[in-house]
Amino acid sequence: MRAYGVSHIGLVRKVNEDSFYFQDRYEYDKPYLCIVADGMGGHNAGEIASKMAVSEVKNFMEEALGKACDYQIEDYKKLVTDAFLFANEKVYKRSIENKTLSGMGTTLTLALIIKNNLVIGHVGDSRMYLIRDEKISKITEDHSYVAELIKNGTIKPEEAMHHPQKNLITRALGTSKDLKVDVKNITINDRDFILICTDGLSNMLSDEEILDTVISVKDYKTICHELVNKANLNGGFDNVTVVVIDVQLGGVDNDR
Repeated sequence: MRAYGVSHIGLVRKVNEDSFYFQDRYEYDKPYLCIVADGMGGHNAGEIASKMAVSEVKNFMEEALGKACDYQIEDYKKLVTDAFLFANEKVYKRSIENKTLSGMGTTLTLALIIKNNLVIGHVGDSRMYLIRDEKISKITEDHSYVAELIKNGTIKPEEAMHHPQKNLITRALGTSKDLKVDVKNITINDRDFILICTDGLSNMLSDEEILDTVISVKDYKTICHELVNKANLNGGFDNVTVVVIDVQLGGVDNDR
């Protein structure tokens, strides 16, 4: 198991409000964690919200995993939910204590891999993709106004990328006391790629363009750099962050 991440401010924004984490070291049969967040709020509030959320979730998860014993998948899913709720409380409390941070929040998308199981935690419109056998599938659901329009048939999926309200999200961590977290698990295979990104990538590149890059490049580190470069070549209107996990279930040294 290997992962790598890249974050870029883009060509328009003055502050990078994205944050991410990927676990450097993989131990066979031990949980493996990666996180991506895209903050929102006035001044530097979005940057603070995303950094806080990633840090709080990471620390909560690591402490709990260090004490975990005989965990089953449902236990890991509950742990992910608890981590999100813990971070939500921390970010929300900070926002009401400091008026300059009022209303801040963040998306948060998390991958926790245990053997061949991927547990996904998700809030907002950052995305997680699974690339397998040269096919791409989006395995998170956007919590956004545009996603709701697609769901109820008001607009077609191909219209979403150019919709004027494509950046309006309907669920975020830290904006209120209560938070609904999407948590699920899927089985992953050796040689899969898992890609987590902010909407600075998914608004600039289609799923097919992302897939073509992964297939043609193949190296997980180079994939990150290539995708960020392509997002900027297409306009770079937002911060862009990409984390790619190269799934090697036998460890880090098997040949691809």
